[in-house]
Amino acid sequence: MILINGLQKFQSYNFHMLKLKNISIPLLLIPIVASASIDKDISFGGFVDTYYAFDANMPKNHERQFTTQPVRHNEFNINLAYFEAILKKEKTRGRLALQYGQSVTKNTTGEPSEGATSGAQDAKIFQEAYVGTKLNDKTWIDGGIFLGNIGAESWISKDNWTYTRAINLDYVPYYSAGVRLEHQLDQKQSVQLQLLNGWQNMSENNQGKAIGMQYKNAISDTVTFTYNNFFGDEEVVSQNPRFRAYQNFILRWMASEKWQYLYAFDFGHQAQQDNDGVDPWYAATLTARRVLNPEQSFAIRGEYYNDRHQANIVTSTVNGFQVVGASVNFDQNLEENAQWRNEIRGFYSVDEIYPEGSSGKNRLDGFFVTSLSMWF
Repeated sequence: MILINGLQKFQSYNFHMLKLKNISIPLLLIPIVASASIDKDISFGGFVDTYYAFDANMPKNHERQFTTQPVRHNEFNINLAYFEAILKKEKTRGRLALQYGQSVTKNTTGEPSEGATSGAQDAKIFQEAYVGTKLNDKTWIDGGIFLGNIGAESWISKDNWTYTRAINLDYVPYYSAGVRLEHQLDQKQSVQLQLLNGWQNMSENNQGKAIGMQYKNAISDTVTFTYNNFFGDEEVVSQNPRFRAYQNFILRWMASEKWQYLYAFDFGHQAQQDNDGVDPWYAATLTARRVLNPEQSFAIRGEYYNDRHQANIVTSTVNGFQVVGASVNFDQNLEENAQWRNEIRGFYSVDEIYPEGSSGKNRLDGFFVTSLSMWF
């Protein structure tokens, strides 16, 4: 009874009787209900995205190139899974999300490894881990690791009109580490300023810091314009820091309940190795979505990416990365928190850059992917 009285904080107990030479001894096992107090301002959730993809080129080792999702060919796998805890209070906020998946592995391969306390092994763990405080009624400041601000599509596939991300979204930061200041200008306009370690860096790879900005304007009930940028000295495809600037423009038009459109244009430039000029690149994407009914939707996407100088995407070919792409996507909502998605996507490159078979290369690449996902 002394043991039980000393543990009254538990609401119920599970006992077994252990008999030793006709002596019954009560053993207290794990309490099945505890009266732990959980802050009402903290919510928990999660997401699981499973997929199967088949690439017409059937690349060696099942590894698809020049993409972050889907990464694997002819294989059932997990694109992304995470568990999150979100804090929302009057003066503080934050999110902690732990993750796993093939897109996580692919996205963290370029994470700098400087010393014993950095590298991809650490970057894989956190999707986001930040804490914020309210400075006034219209301004927040957050510090830590957060999702990248550039682009119209999320890392989380269920939030996008197409299952896969556009090429220009595959080659901008999925995540950032630093401090961000967010201010609501009025009911329609907001601005965000960021001080970052660098271009998708949790760990530093030089002595400089980068800056970023976002401006968002809900022009009307149906049209939203967003501008994002990035400026900093980066070692993205070389070992020497070179000044990099990136601009991203997004126009989202919800034309009706049935038809929706998304247009994005990106351009960037980076100082050349000898700092004698700059290497530019640019990309454009247009997506149209048709809502068939509350359970089904259809989307098509056309895109073009030109990085002939290989400032952002290295192909080691004469003409660099110059690619035209198109995709068709069909979604079926199975429940309020479950979805079945299917996409056919193809690419044409000026050079032979896509792996084919065991050792070949092809200008063309095409694949089919199907996904089942759920969230809570």
